[in-house]
Amino acid sequence: MESNRSRADRIAVERAAERLAGVDLRERCDLLGLDPPKTNGTILIRAYGRDILLAPPEFTATDAGTGTPAHPVDRLLVLHYLLCVTPPAPGGPLLTFRDLPGGQFYWEPFRSRTVVALASTIGDGLDLLRSRLARLDSHPFDKGDVGARVRCIGNLWISLAYYAGDTEFPPSAEIFFDAAVRRAQSTEDAAAMAQRLCGLLRT
Repeated sequence: MESNRSRADRIAVERAAERLAGVDLRERCDLLGLDPPKTNGTILIRAYGRDILLAPPEFTATDAGTGTPAHPVDRLLVLHYLLCVTPPAPGGPLLTFRDLPGGQFYWEPFRSRTVVALASTIGDGLDLLRSRLARLDSHPFDKGDVGARVRCIGNLWISLAYYAGDTEFPPSAEIFFDAAVRRAQSTEDAAAMAQRLCGLLRT
């Protein structure tokens, strides 16, 4: 039986595919800094250290390296990325989830599903965290005991600051979004993007 979450994701994917049916994908890829569609129409988008291959018109998504189906969240996020009509240029102030529309209201649920869960799993295992970050496209970030800027979807990055615990405070983490996320993704998508990143770093 299909869960409510799976049903919602399926409907969201179907709606995104319908909207993309009327988009000039060659032009959109150029706008977003992606390689042009291949001769068979497939599109390659980087997601969490892997290449995702999208195949119109249903926009099925597979891992280009293994040929296995892409994670459902990755599929939805790359489809929504293709719907972006403004290039997600880097720069501008970093944002917390609270800075996004409605983010203040969902701040605690967001934290519990991302940084709190990550800190609970990683603890003071900074080398473990570094090794898991190395599996992704990441660069150093100058905050925390371990700081990294991680490429999540296309040209959308998340900055992670991770702090080991001490005698007064337990391990903790903070997440920052590039300002471009406001133009490229909804608040719900930004939350899913961060939750997916933290999930990958926990396993």
